[in-house]
Amino acid sequence: MTEQSSKSLSKTGWVSIGMLSLVFFGAYFVLRALPAAQCGFLHYEEIVNAEGEIELCATNHAGFIDLTRFTYPIVTELSSDTALEPGVTAQVELNLQTQGGTNIAPHELAVTHTEKMHVMVIDPSLEDYHHVHPRADGLNGRYQFDFKPTHGGAYRVFTEIVPLRSRSQAIALSELAVAGESQRPKFERSTVSVVDGVRFELLGAPESLQRGRDYRFEVKVAGAEGAVVHLETIMGAKGHMVAFDAAGKGFAHMHPVDSVASARTAGFGGGTEESSELAFLFNVPNTGWYRLFAQIQVEGKPVFGRFDLQVE
Repeated sequence: MTEQSSKSLSKTGWVSIGMLSLVFFGAYFVLRALPAAQCGFLHYEEIVNAEGEIELCATNHAGFIDLTRFTYPIVTELSSDTALEPGVTAQVELNLQTQGGTNIAPHELAVTHTEKMHVMVIDPSLEDYHHVHPRADGLNGRYQFDFKPTHGGAYRVFTEIVPLRSRSQAIALSELAVAGESQRPKFERSTVSVVDGVRFELLGAPESLQRGRDYRFEVKVAGAEGAVVHLETIMGAKGHMVAFDAAGKGFAHMHPVDSVASARTAGFGGGTEESSELAFLFNVPNTGWYRLFAQIQVEGKPVFGRFDLQVE
């Protein structure tokens, strides 16, 4: 080997070492920037009680989660002892595991918005929406919930948790087969919905939304002839909102923008019972139609308003 070749290899070696050093330094600072709080990513914040214990995790995060772009290290398997049929209540068992096959017990989950697990269930037509909180059946990673579908087809089931070990949000997507033919969703822009005598109105939504942009929506709730509706606390706030896309890529689970501050100061109430307006943030990465469900509770009963919006 010539002296010139030796110097060239030496120079190349030092350049490689320098580049590797930059990579490691960059990774170090990226890891340092990641949230160390138990409540993890996506703007979850810890609500601490008087004893200094983490009472729950809360967020008003606006982002739509596209599950074709993100993979989470958990899986769920759903089963039922009886065939699922429209109009019939059945018990569904949910088996929660890591991708490696390890069961995830309830004591390994953080409380987020007063619950250890949020499960959003929607049929193919995006008409029949359910928000449930499965109950644990021991420590073997098995959970159960009651389910009464109104339509046929393959329901999509989004399971949302925050494992204490990873300290970050995790989502699993699975399906429940219900007897009968499925229907395709039909969309028409709508910002007013009347359900069970409750009128929902979505304020702040332009005729056409832009992807990747934050929007602040207000949901105004009123009763017959404009009567005041007393909103009861549900999951630590006076209301919640979920959005699904026509393409079936994912969902957004939104909470009132003042719910975190209210939780710190008002015993997780998220506002006063007399409040009839709720504010939410909304941001999606993809174009297309979206169906939004606003959930409130009145006289102990959940009520769901529905809106359709188009993103260009």
